[in-house]
Amino acid sequence: MKKLIQTILNPNLTAMILYGLVSFIFLTAYVWRFSFVWEFLFSVTHYIIGLLAILAFGLNFTYKMDKKHGAKLKRYVWISIAQLIIIWMVSNPIRTWQIESSKNKAGLIIESLETYRLQNDCYPASLAELDNKLNLDLPKRTNIGTKYLYIQYGDENYSLAFTSYYGYMASYCNEHGKWGFTD
Repeated sequence: MKKLIQTILNPNLTAMILYGLVSFIFLTAYVWRFSFVWEFLFSVTHYIIGLLAILAFGLNFTYKMDKKHGAKLKRYVWISIAQLIIIWMVSNPIRTWQIESSKNKAGLIIESLETYRLQNDCYPASLAELDNKLNLDLPKRTNIGTKYLYIQYGDENYSLAFTSYYGYMASYCNEHGKWGFTD
């Protein structure tokens, strides 16, 4: 028991755990936040340069920490590498879930558009008009944080779209009844 307490109170272990938690939160926040909205603030080049700068800073920091603590195995560097691998492994399934979930939310808008058309023999000029006439609180933004864009083509057709990951445009056309993605 005494040895377990000494291990837990070991300053090197405490520093590694603290570093692991802080860096994981920071890396996740950066990858999570800016991989969704980079097209609004920067270009994808700035996103990648920013990520590389953060990684360079982190590797430099971990190198100094390993050197200070005399770690021959470079434990801090391995913590950072493991975290990035974990983040990248879970990002694709999360991205897929968010796109599908955003399309499902758009399904509420599509159903309301069809209800409006049945009642008025045409589609509304805007989503605001749809909201007001049917007295609904339809989703305005996707799970990714981008706005739904609605375009009416005459009385018979419309398109509902949103900007998805990496700047791809997801769009639904009622004429074809399916979603498509373009870059």
